[in-house]
Amino acid sequence: MTKKLSIAAVLLAPAAYFIYASSGAPGPMPGEPSQDILKPAFELPLLTKSVRLPETPPAESATEIVLGIPVRKDRDCRVELKDYVTPDGEMFSAYSCTPNKFAAAHRYAEYDNETLSSLAYADADAAALLGHRLIDRDTGRSYELLIRASALDGGNIEHLAWLSDQAFGIVAIDGKPQLLNLQRQYELAALATHLGGNPGRAAYLRNELSENGVDESQMNSMHQRVNVLLETMREIQRTVIGAVTIGGRDDA
Repeated sequence: MTKKLSIAAVLLAPAAYFIYASSGAPGPMPGEPSQDILKPAFELPLLTKSVRLPETPPAESATEIVLGIPVRKDRDCRVELKDYVTPDGEMFSAYSCTPNKFAAAHRYAEYDNETLSSLAYADADAAALLGHRLIDRDTGRSYELLIRASALDGGNIEHLAWLSDQAFGIVAIDGKPQLLNLQRQYELAALATHLGGNPGRAAYLRNELSENGVDESQMNSMHQRVNVLLETMREIQRTVIGAVTIGGRDDA
């Protein structure tokens, strides 16, 4: 059994910037969204061209060494080294930076998952906390919960950033891009742009997908998925809150 090592680029990303992709890591994480509208519109082939990521490190004075790697001093997350096993039985390790959002006592910290699930229909905090808890066991359900949390939280893109990093943050293994993960990152970045996020991340990921053989027809399919996600969030707001405030609209 071989063992590989990767470093999630999110460790070096500013907290205010939306989603940095990681390099050299595993393919799609287990679990997919259960609803048909959240399923990929197509399956991208794995290509041989590596995903190129920004190589400029942050200023030395702004970093410190944690677990043997340089990370930003102003991060709001815990640096961790986790082990994973691919479907082929290969073991590898990857650094991640788990946000500290729920590190302090959370008002729902003592609630079990069943109770949180009941509250998650109309409570952004409950939906987000349950989504965090389920990320490793049921990625599809976690995906749905964090989309709901973002909608209930007025289109807060922090929920999307956390989901992108934790579920789809590893986009290459041995230089071979894991395009399904890269696709999901692009969709979430594009969705965040609709919600007022920085468009630079989506533009960067679009370029990477294009350079790895994704054509306009495939990009259009991803854009359709983003539109479905955006309308799903609006419908959540319309049903639960009674007013649509995301996407520059108030059409309840």
